[in-house]
Amino acid sequence: MKLFNRSAERLIINEILRHEKSASYVFESVDVDHFEMPVAPYSDYSAQYKKFVGVGDKNPGETIAKINKALLRQEVIKVVREKVFQKNLPYIHLAHYPTGYHNVGTFRVDCDKSDQARFENVLIHSDRHKFPMTWFIEVGAQEGYLSDIAETSKAGHDLQLHCYHHITYNNYSQNKRNIIKGKDLMQRVGIEICGFASPFGKWNPSLNRVLEELNFSFSSEFAMGYDDLPFHPVFKSQVSNVLQIPVHPICIGSLRDVGFTSQEMIAYYDRIIKYKFERNLPIMLYGHPKNEIDRFPEVIDFILSTLNSLPNVWITTYSEFAKWWQKRLKTDYSVFFENDNLKVSTDNTDRSLQLHLENSDNSEAFLPLENLKISLQDVVWTKKRDQTSSSVTETEFSHSGKTKTSLADFFAFMKSFKKKLG
Repeated sequence: MKLFNRSAERLIINEILRHEKSASYVFESVDVDHFEMPVAPYSDYSAQYKKFVGVGDKNPGETIAKINKALLRQEVIKVVREKVFQKNLPYIHLAHYPTGYHNVGTFRVDCDKSDQARFENVLIHSDRHKFPMTWFIEVGAQEGYLSDIAETSKAGHDLQLHCYHHITYNNYSQNKRNIIKGKDLMQRVGIEICGFASPFGKWNPSLNRVLEELNFSFSSEFAMGYDDLPFHPVFKSQVSNVLQIPVHPICIGSLRDVGFTSQEMIAYYDRIIKYKFERNLPIMLYGHPKNEIDRFPEVIDFILSTLNSLPNVWITTYSEFAKWWQKRLKTDYSVFFENDNLKVSTDNTDRSLQLHLENSDNSEAFLPLENLKISLQDVVWTKKRDQTSSSVTETEFSHSGKTKTSLADFFAFMKSFKKKLG
């Protein structure tokens, strides 16, 4: 990997703030050339096997992004917020979810080797809970009933491409042939696709090149990122055009493989959902029709019913979330402070977009994204949601099994990573 320089680090910080849609004065509060924490690892796209805290000695694992980009992003924003607070100003950015929502909830189905009976079995669960799903189709396995799959879009399901052959290559030409073959067959039956999820969650630059050339608007690979807000991958001092939509990388099969009972699976997902709900993080889960959902129907029913029961959670599909996020990225606004008044200027007319204001005392407020002038004294501030669930439910294990439970450990690792780059 080549030496990281200031321009590359500046690119990363600016990209993180771009996805925050931070107000311009926030950018001006930060000296990106002398940022006080290492950010170069954000562009790392290598993967490694990690385990997550489970039950007893049963800890599920998956090969995922070596760098926890969500944690790094959150720390960058934390540093930026503190810089703004030091000027006795609120931190302002565009809210991460549409007006009226504090989270997003999705369920994604990767259709690996699934026959029609198992596909339709998942549909039964979806219909029972009135829960729209995003389906990533393995066209080689589902080719015989693609026309029937196409019909499910009428019920609000989101149909996207997984692959033709269930493999992700390191080679550009092989990836392109595989993806084009699957894409063309789906289009022949009237399925217009804009999204992709790679087999085994792998990501590499040659795959990204294919997705860009074929105009995919989003993809989802946990080897690039997981448990995070959407982002555009930064790698080799460039930014991908394809929006990455991270998912929680542990599926029902991951739990099955380490011997979880169905009740232990339910307890695991209950912890994960609660953790994300309390922290306003995306609740994006996934599973497979074969040897997972068909064997543990009570688990998928618990997940869907729980997500439906949570207040202010936007139940949607990947396509809808990606479309809204991209619209959010394109929306401009300006913020000015005049004495104790906040002035907002914008051409926005979309009422789903709103400003999120945060204060140093852990209070927050939301304002519509429209032309307005308001005294900060008249803003209705509320305390942020209490967090009662322990963060240990999200702790990763290193390959050796030793847990990294603190931010200090994480950033010590990143500092050593940066030294290697130098």
